Amino acid sequence: MLSFVGADTPSFIDIKGKIEKSADDEITVPPLALRIDRQNLKKETDTILTAADSDGSFVSFALGENYYIYALQPSADAEPDFVISINSTYPDGYTENNSRKIGGFHYGRIRTNAQRYDDTASIAVNILPNSVWSLNYRPACDPTGMVKVSNFWADIYIASEGSGTWPETELVSEYNATPVSGTEGYNDYDFIRGLANVNKRKLTRQEWLMAAYGSPEGHENDNNAAWSSSSNSGRTSTGTVEQAVSCYNLVDCAGNLWERLDEYTYRNTGSTSFDWYDVLNAGKDSSHQHGEAYMQNNVAIIGLLAGGDFINGGLCGARAGDSSNYPWNVSTRIGVRGACAHQST
Repeated sequence: MLSFVGADTPSFIDIKGKIEKSADDEITVPPLALRIDRQNLKKETDTILTAADSDGSFVSFALGENYYIYALQPSADAEPDFVISINSTYPDGYTENNSRKIGGFHYGRIRTNAQRYDDTASIAVNILPNSVWSLNYRPACDPTGMVKVSNFWADIYIASEGSGTWPETELVSEYNATPVSGTEGYNDYDFIRGLANVNKRKLTRQEWLMAAYGSPEGHENDNNAAWSSSSNSGRTSTGTVEQAVSCYNLVDCAGNLWERLDEYTYRNTGSTSFDWYDVLNAGKDSSHQHGEAYMQNNVAIIGLLAGGDFINGGLCGARAGDSSNYPWNVSTRIGVRGACAHQST
């Protein structure tokens, strides 16, 4: 039974379950009670939404697009209306006062478990079931461009630059975007900063292995399975390769750019001699002083990488790793992917 207990607060909402994908190109909003402006509204039955319920901001669902689900103040009764919009603030024809964003989803490529590691699979394009979020079931950050993997959320795409100028630059997850790397001056410390600007972090090795499961290995002489051909001259836009998707629907886990992980290791040279090395003044904030590192040589601290890059060929894959790269290195072959904790209320 839906309750209006606490309905005097502007943020009140009581959802019976969570918003889910119920069929291809179809979303089900469960029974709910909520407050919009100063009006208490309730719907006791499921609501099925499709592209036909667009607010007019789009005609049909499109690959790589993010969609938002809004509850609307009705013109007469006490049951809310619903629309889907590509607008992240409020839907066309409405304002923030007579609408409320209650969920959303991403429309992208889907690899099933039965298609794991198959680089000739017929990849569906549809609502990503693990991208569907609602106010009571979502990541602790902005859910746009993310999917749920086990007990955490991960970016679908390798990070690209969003709004803001450094050091406020936001690293975001977007389709058909240029993934950020050392080309823009980033090193590991900068990736940490850019992700923190959107309340995200790097994936751990364990999380990355879970998320990348099923991504096909790259090819040496073509880009059919991943952006990995040894003849490539650089990175490509996120989502360029159709087959480069995991069973959790993450894109470009293999190829395109190596991805920085949260773990570090140490390159032991066998020497008993340690010294201070002035190597940390690198990256976006290279003009500032950041202290020094006490180690056996000037590249002894190592940040783990995963996945492979644009020229690694068959070395790229869902378990590929590199343990030779120091965190202050500014490399055009290294990027990052964001993650965030799950938040359920």
